[in-house]
Parts: sequence; C-alpha cells; structure tokens
Amino acid sequence: MKGWYRCVCGGLGLLFLVSCGGEDKAKKSADTATPATSQAVAPTAGPAPKVVDVTVSFIAPRFRPDPIVLKVGEPVQFKVSSADTRHTFIVEPLGIDVEVPQQSLNETVTTKTVTPQQAGTLRVFCRIHERLPMEGTIQVTDAGTASN
Repeated sequence: MKGWYRCVCGGLGLLFLVSCGGEDKAKKSADTATPATSQAVAPTAGPAPKVVDVTVSFIAPRFRPDPIVLKVGEPVQFKVSSADTRHTFIVEPLGIDVEVPQQSLNETVTTKTVTPQQAGTLRVFCRIHERLPMEGTIQVTDAGTASN
C-alpha cells in the first residue's frame, strides 16, 4: 500500500511541475507573426526600439492612439492592452498578429520589434471583431516629418 501511495504522490508532483513549466501563452502569441506583405521589415540589431502603448476597445477610436505615427527606419514595439474583452492586434504589412487578453486579466502583450521601411498608411485591425469594423491606422512618415 505504501508503494502505491508514493507512486500516486510522485505522479501528481510530476504533473504539477509539467503544467507549471509551460510557456506563457500571451508571450508565445507575441512572437507569432504572419509574413510581411507590402512593407519590408528590416532586422533590428541596433538602437533600442520605440515602445508604443496601444489600447484596444469597442469604443471609438477602437485603437488608441489613432493614428499611430511612426518614422521610416525607426525600430518599434507595440505594448497592447484591452479596455474590455479579448481582441487581436494585427498589422499584416509588418508581420504582427497577436492575441490581446481581456481587461480583467490585467495583462499586456508586447509585439516583436519591427522597423517600417517605407512611408504610407497601414491598416490595424482586430480579427475577432472585424465586422464592426474594428480597425485603426498607422501613419509611417519619412524620418524628418513625423510629429512624435
């Protein structure tokens, strides 16, 4: 009987260690990205990236700030949080596609570092609520003309 008890306790302990040692889902989703389509993304081994805080919400503007203003050639990361329910933060030309947890979880998601390579307007959207439409814009300006 004592051997059976040790086996059960050992198995439960192992199960606990395995379940607690997994990768954080929010962090894992922050590294998930779709390939860039129209915007080339340069590798960023140089200066520290600019961090842009973004809030996603059902209330307009859906993505705050809107527009998000970036400079060509400036490395950037987005620190995204939700003001209400679960959302996604997608910028296809930059290869960003992350899930944003609901507000009650009090979590933020930081995207990978990207560097826009050309000026223009990029669409930001939430795949979950795309029908609303739930979208915003990123204005990428030439390095000398950004107002940030």
